[in-house]
Amino acid sequence: MPRPVLKTYRLKADDIDFTVIRKRVRNTTIRIKNGEVVVTAPASQGDEKTCSVVRKHRDWIMRYVAKAEESRGKVMLFGKAYERKDEYAPRAFVRFSGSECVVGGKDEKDREKAILEYYKKAIAPVLAPLFGKWQKETGLYASKTSVTSARSYLGRCEVATKAIKISCRLAAKPVEVADYVVLHELCHLRVTGHQKDFYALVGKYLPDYKDRIGIMRGRRRMT
Repeated sequence: MPRPVLKTYRLKADDIDFTVIRKRVRNTTIRIKNGEVVVTAPASQGDEKTCSVVRKHRDWIMRYVAKAEESRGKVMLFGKAYERKDEYAPRAFVRFSGSECVVGGKDEKDREKAILEYYKKAIAPVLAPLFGKWQKETGLYASKTSVTSARSYLGRCEVATKAIKISCRLAAKPVEVADYVVLHELCHLRVTGHQKDFYALVGKYLPDYKDRIGIMRGRRRMT
């Protein structure tokens, strides 16, 4: 169950404005949400300590803020941003050329559908070897794998049927994120929840899984 928010307010550390969320947590977490810096901090931690944590990780913060700004009006493919150019076309298409991505279609809905279809085709050959690798290494096998266009998840494991679904939107993330997501969902075949035993299992095979999560969410946890 998510821990309740005790207080939310704004702070500034040098040139970085950010939102502070106070909760009964042990660690300070920094994340970039829609280009905004959000810091979740322990209820007992003073503002100066919170600001010092932000200053300490300034380079990381500025890099991710820039990346968030960069991705607006762009198409992301395996972690790389391409300048999006929309065109009217009777048949939808996606075409990458250099640093640009041309998206054609009769309207915005048509063009967005074309991007998702492109993602489905792009992610399939990436997932196949990842499932092969992790199934062999863990001894955990999915009964079925499929690619969806879901927004609500990047990966989902249906434990009862051992079926795993992967969102095609994973194609927007770096390949190391796809590597983590596949392993994450396979591990649910042994441990259903997200308790310590689950992440111990993930960490057994992927020691840097926390870094992968940080890349996936644009977030860094400070111990």
